Amino acid sequence: MTIFCIALVALTLQRADTIPPAVAVESPYTIHSGALELGGTLTLPRGATGGVPVVVIIAGSGPTDRNGNSMMGIRPNSYAQLAWRLAERGIASLRYDKRSMPGTKGTFDLTKMTLDDFAADARAAAESLGHDARFSRVVLLGHSEGASLAFIAARAGAPVAGVISVSGLGRPLGVVIREQLGRQFDSATLVRYDTAMAQYLRGDQPKDVPPPLAPLFVPINLSFMKSLSSFDPPAAIRAVRQPVLIVQGGRDLQVTVADAERLHAAKPDAQLVVVPLANHVLKQSTDTTLQGQMPTYQNPTVPIMPDVASAIADWIRKLGS
Repeated sequence: MTIFCIALVALTLQRADTIPPAVAVESPYTIHSGALELGGTLTLPRGATGGVPVVVIIAGSGPTDRNGNSMMGIRPNSYAQLAWRLAERGIASLRYDKRSMPGTKGTFDLTKMTLDDFAADARAAAESLGHDARFSRVVLLGHSEGASLAFIAARAGAPVAGVISVSGLGRPLGVVIREQLGRQFDSATLVRYDTAMAQYLRGDQPKDVPPPLAPLFVPINLSFMKSLSSFDPPAAIRAVRQPVLIVQGGRDLQVTVADAERLHAAKPDAQLVVVPLANHVLKQSTDTTLQGQMPTYQNPTVPIMPDVASAIADWIRKLGS
């Protein structure tokens, strides 16, 4: 193969999953949530006629942006890719930067933020799209922690036709975090973590925090962590009146199939789809270690699994039938 051909192949691979395909027409979109303005990207299928379904993509935890990337060194571009794959299947989407991201306009007190505040932003997005004649119905899709926000927004009255949980927590956060840390640290470190977390949630200054875990105990996040620690995912999904789809990767090391099964048990009429080789960022992996999966977290050119997008698109289309 010539150098030119190799370069062309490399460029094609990069464009495939870091640049919108021709079928996806993207434009800026502003969500007005109370006194805040949140920047987003609206993706429409090119040439769509009549009302099309639209999905609100709600990001997961931490400083994760509208595309699924994070300043913490994570850049899978999963949400952008999902938006483009849905556009290829005739479905529009809105992905946005949650409050606290640099694009937020307006002021708020981060020390007082809770899950309900972030869920209110998702509800505001759904309400805005619901008044837009271009769209036939609105669906909330939350990834990871975003699934919890989708449940709360739907329960609070967001005008949506359905809710999709992708890699959503099925157990209290504390249980999941403890499980994740158990795969990385020894028992002595976990004991120190347990003591520090109990102190932190009481509002006390944690003592003897293991240095690698210090980011979990930032004072500014206390109100949010309290709300997340007390959140009951099965109770939340049980309260959702709309149809629900639960999508879970079999190679997800952060949220497991057990979480998806707990959500399904709480709402048996929900549809459960397990994609065996999908990991937490919706990409194919045969590796069962976080270290082995990290290249898929850091390479935006690795595509999300088609089975994930197909399961979501098929379910959304059935909502209108």
